[in-house]
Amino acid sequence: MDTAGADERLNQLFEHHYNDVLAYCSRRIGRSDADDAVAEVFAVAWRRIDEIDWDTIRPWLFGTARWVLANRWRSVRRWDRLHRKMSALARTYADSPEVLIVRREEDREMLQALSRLKEADQEVLRLTAWEELTASEIAAALNITVSAAEKRIQRALQRLTHVVESSPRTPLSLRAAEKKAES
Repeated sequence: MDTAGADERLNQLFEHHYNDVLAYCSRRIGRSDADDAVAEVFAVAWRRIDEIDWDTIRPWLFGTARWVLANRWRSVRRWDRLHRKMSALARTYADSPEVLIVRREEDREMLQALSRLKEADQEVLRLTAWEELTASEIAAALNITVSAAEKRIQRALQRLTHVVESSPRTPLSLRAAEKKAES
């Protein structure tokens, strides 16, 4: 890469298109965040300066801005989900020490029961409980039909219930047995 020539091309690119890219980003995410997005767009342009088709530069810049904004929106959604999970954990830890001890024992028991299942059952239950995916999302992740995903979830839950109920009597299995007796 000819850095002097690349610097000059980037400067020209910036001078001619900065305002257009800034307007594009500002209309979508607001002026306060648009500057960072525009900086990312021109950083991509700098890295790809030798690959750019100068006849279609403006649409290319808008496409790059669209990609940058999509990444930012995904990040915001991930942070929101993480924040909600962390808030839920904070409420959990606000419980008394006795409640926490029982809850940890229940978690340990559930993880042990889960580990006794086949890997396929473990995966579908993890996708359901930990990743909070719906049956249709699990179907897409596993490349199966929604109906097949629903059946796998149902069967995995049945197998997990059987493992929990057949394990030595601990807080979780006692509670499951009590629920069964109430039915």
